[in-house]
Amino acid sequence: MPAGNSQVSWQGRSYYFKDGYWYRPMGARYMLIVPPYGVSIPYMPTYAQQVWIGAVPYFFAAGNYYIWQPDSQTYQAVSPPQGESTTLAESSYDVVAYPESGQAPEQQDRDRYECHRWAVGESDFDPAAASNAPPPDVAGKYKQAIGACLAGRGYSIN
Repeated sequence: MPAGNSQVSWQGRSYYFKDGYWYRPMGARYMLIVPPYGVSIPYMPTYAQQVWIGAVPYFFAAGNYYIWQPDSQTYQAVSPPQGESTTLAESSYDVVAYPESGQAPEQQDRDRYECHRWAVGESDFDPAAASNAPPPDVAGKYKQAIGACLAGRGYSIN
């Protein structure tokens, strides 16, 4: 789990938030997750985008949607607007990877994390630490690198 995260308690459980990414404890490790819908945070990552879907302004960061709550001055995680996908790979920096060799969920998490770290080194870009959107060629290089790494570990890449 990245350093400098914020702990968020919601409905009796602890979650951790850092730069748009959410984690929860899973034994001795932490697993990257979609935030539970309804949980609120006081700020959005600087790279978050405001998108209008119909007449509703959403904020989109790391594949997750939020709505500003003026009463509490927080951003509330919400389900994707109707017709939108719910996968973590919605971000423009990620890839959809399907395990082809029966990798267990723990192995998938480890592979994705290790490939992310490798792609950061290859592209000199870390979407989890980005304060601004990178030029398209940099984002593309990161996405190509993480896809190649995951393909090399036995995943089908879309």
